[in-house]
Amino acid sequence: MSIIEGSASEAHEERKPRGRPKSLETGSRIHLYIPDSLTARLQELQRDTHASSLTEVVKSALTLYAAAVEEHKNGGRVYFKRKDENGERQLALFI
Repeated sequence: MSIIEGSASEAHEERKPRGRPKSLETGSRIHLYIPDSLTARLQELQRDTHASSLTEVVKSALTLYAAAVEEHKNGGRVYFKRKDENGERQLALFI
């Protein structure tokens, strides 16, 4: 091995990785078309919830939806109750 080859090898080892860092959690990537009106609503939710990204908003929404569907499958119902109102409102699930 020559000195030049050794230097190139060492330089290659010192290079920083390009692109986004690899996530420790594996997952699937999906691409969604979202109309401007819904994008604006997602951005509003991001501000209201202090989410770090729109992806975080979508993941949180999916978690809530999955919990509501699971409750529905088990015979339960999901209700909303406001602190300043009497009564409850049932969340309608169309599944």
